[in-house]
Amino acid sequence: MAKALPAPYEALGDSPNLIDVERDDLAACEAAINNLRIAYWAAGKALQVIRDARLYRADYPTFEEYCEQRWDMSRSYANRLIRAWPLTERLVPIGTKDPSEGQVRELLPLAAHHGEDAAVTVYQTVIETDGVRVTAAVLKGAVDAIPEGDFDATEAVKHIRAYLAQLGASENTTPEIDAVESFTAETGRLRTILQRVVKRDILRGAARDHPEEVRQTLTELRTLLDEIERSAFQEHR
Repeated sequence: MAKALPAPYEALGDSPNLIDVERDDLAACEAAINNLRIAYWAAGKALQVIRDARLYRADYPTFEEYCEQRWDMSRSYANRLIRAWPLTERLVPIGTKDPSEGQVRELLPLAAHHGEDAAVTVYQTVIETDGVRVTAAVLKGAVDAIPEGDFDATEAVKHIRAYLAQLGASENTTPEIDAVESFTAETGRLRTILQRVVKRDILRGAARDHPEEVRQTLTELRTLLDEIERSAFQEHR
């Protein structure tokens, strides 16, 4: 889907009215964003096209308002998708399964510091290693295994393979990695929802109109968090 999108471009004019080609591009981009769950990187490219060309300008004064009101998406999350798509587009053809957003996120600092080729080297080394399940935590470990200083692909591959060999020797590693990745993804979604509720003054308006219901809900949430904490750490006491 991302291949069918236009390359990001600067706005074609200052008029709030879009010309035909801009309307067509906006429709194509919004279709990609609507499929965010199955192709987040296409959504990232689409968001960059809309942002750079200001295709939102007919209905929204700013890109931030467009993201929030059109997609219930924070500007920071839109920016993360925009940063991720160029690297993801290079990683997709490498494996049989598209990399997840969390996996790409672990490679972005390396790509920013040493270039996308370095991130591709890490991903390809991990994905081609038999017996290793590719997760965000495994990729983070692979990146951390690379020696500091200038990136040398040969040295990087050697250290990554040593790390992966050690990883494969532990039978308990994979379940723990999967748990960490799942926890991070789910709590990230929850945090985004709560931040949106606070930012849009939904909570304040509800508290003004139905204070007792809001107090009860907040009490239930605090109780639930206490139960989660007790459940998570009961084995460590």
